[in-house]
Amino acid sequence: MTYSFNHSFRLGRRAIRSHGDVHYVARDDAGGQTFVLDDRSRAVVEALLSGASFVPGPEDLDVLKRLAFEGIVTSDDEPRAAPEPAVENLQLWLQTSDRCNLSCTYCYIPSLNSTRQRRPDLFSLLGEKLLAVKGLKSVSVKLAGGEPLLAFDSWADELITLRRQLDAAGIALHARLITNLTFLTRRIFDYFRKEKIGISVSLDGLAAFNDRNRIFPVDGRGSFQVVKKNLEVLRENGIKPGVMITATSENSPGIGDLVEALVQDDLVFRLSDAKGGHILPGEFEQAFEAMHGKVSKGIRTGYPASERIVISDLRTLSPQAHPCSMGTSGAAIYLDGSVYFCHTEFEKGQPLGNLEEDESLANIIRRGYARHLGLSADCRKCEFRFVCAGGCPLYRQNGKSPMCSAYKKIIPRIFDLYDEEAAHA
Repeated sequence: MTYSFNHSFRLGRRAIRSHGDVHYVARDDAGGQTFVLDDRSRAVVEALLSGASFVPGPEDLDVLKRLAFEGIVTSDDEPRAAPEPAVENLQLWLQTSDRCNLSCTYCYIPSLNSTRQRRPDLFSLLGEKLLAVKGLKSVSVKLAGGEPLLAFDSWADELITLRRQLDAAGIALHARLITNLTFLTRRIFDYFRKEKIGISVSLDGLAAFNDRNRIFPVDGRGSFQVVKKNLEVLRENGIKPGVMITATSENSPGIGDLVEALVQDDLVFRLSDAKGGHILPGEFEQAFEAMHGKVSKGIRTGYPASERIVISDLRTLSPQAHPCSMGTSGAAIYLDGSVYFCHTEFEKGQPLGNLEEDESLANIIRRGYARHLGLSADCRKCEFRFVCAGGCPLYRQNGKSPMCSAYKKIIPRIFDLYDEEAAHA
């Protein structure tokens, strides 16, 4: 079988602090389709470009199939449409309910508090679809809403059934709950502990700062004290949640104090800029700098920053061509079985497909890949091309993230923390 490199792509290399030399292939057309190459893929591409006769070994065949699927290589002995390669891992947002008991100022779920009900066979339909994905080894599912704990009784047993179904086929299911943690019962935390469900809790500051954004709509009361109490319950029962911090213009001055508390408790957290104009780049820089000082202090007493912190969608641990998995190996599943590129498009945007159709779930997800294309010329040349990756494709302006100026200052500071951690190891 004869393979050839598609010369619509070019092979490139870019040196990135903390990542070293990043090898990639990219098109120079308006779309700018780009892929980061791992060592095996790079070796195959370089062999094809060398001009010498390339005879692939058995270990190269999976790489060639993946490169052919992406159009990077072609084969004279295979049909023009390359066969679907095996997909080992999928990442899914699974909407459990649109109901929510908070009214957050920056909420970006367009279907929030709709009256739509989850179809009763959603979990079983998803299970059938996952079992049909070629080569699948693991699935990471975010159980979300709305507030998923309000619908806990309707999905808890179904998740266990889905996990057993996949386990029997050798597919691991990793589940994580995305919650405001304002609702908690003994049955719920016993379930978390027994079933090893990860928990990510939204918290935007201590006391008043959190309560500027995250309030109960009936009386305008803030949610901090309730969440704090429930976090203590989880801690007493041996459960360590991750914390999701969304920085806005209102709460950014208080983020440093929250981070200090999280570092003291040795918790994982993610600091994100609120999308849709709820925070300015300069304000996000200030929030990050407050966080940076607290994390730096924690590193000196053993806090492993590289294992504990995530900043927005920045790929600071490993280079990536895209800021998220959506459209490649990830998607969002809505209550009716519709498959969306992202949960921020539920009922507002156009779905990629539906779980009921005959097409492979992997191929349905790939229908959204084009969303990642069209980066600005500045982004393509930027030294942080494979760290920022242009930011969220749904919020780009003129082909780049509105947080571009902030990210350019923040990324080196994250690498400073990694260097500091290494020095104290």
